[in-house]
Amino acid sequence: MKIKQLAQGAEKEAISIAQAYAAYEQLMDESRGYCQQARKLREQVAELQQSERTGFQVRGLEKRFSSC
Repeated sequence: MKIKQLAQGAEKEAISIAQAYAAYEQLMDESRGYCQQARKLREQVAELQQSERTGFQVRGLEKRFSSC
């Protein structure tokens, strides 16, 4: 009887770990998406700088998207 209880506890723990890992993977995918968006925006800022757009606008964009 005790072995059965231990096995059930281990199974519940394994399920819990699998669920936590799936949630972690989802968060990592979201994070990658945000970083990819930030990278694209930084590229746009660089293009604006190269095309000599208004420096004020470019600096504002740089500050806004430089966290990733």
